Amino acid sequence: MHNIDSDTMTLGKYEPTIRVDGTKDFSIPGPGAYTVKAGDTTYFSLGTEWDKITDTYGLDVAGQNMFDYFNKPALDDAINAGKEIRFSHNPEAYGECALKWEWDYLQEKHGYFALEKKGDFWYATK
Repeated sequence: MHNIDSDTMTLGKYEPTIRVDGTKDFSIPGPGAYTVKAGDTTYFSLGTEWDKITDTYGLDVAGQNMFDYFNKPALDDAINAGKEIRFSHNPEAYGECALKWEWDYLQEKHGYFALEKKGDFWYATK
């Protein structure tokens, strides 16, 4: 968890740096990555530890186990701390992925029901 003292949590999609030769470098976030867009707000990222944790604990490659073990508690902590929740990418635009799972979880568990687009972010509302 980064910037835990912020009153806002930013969720979104990770986008890697694209090298000059066109290859993706997942060790460096690209300018569109939620970790960059988050600025000084709270965000959750395992960074380069993702693969290591997945391999060590035999978690599924789709990320559902990781979501259950890490994302859900991070979301619960943010809600319990009264943080405003925003997305750097529209969680309804990417199909089945962690971003959508986060939005679904916020709706089912915490009573959020709408997204309001303000500037470059989508804010979750109750």
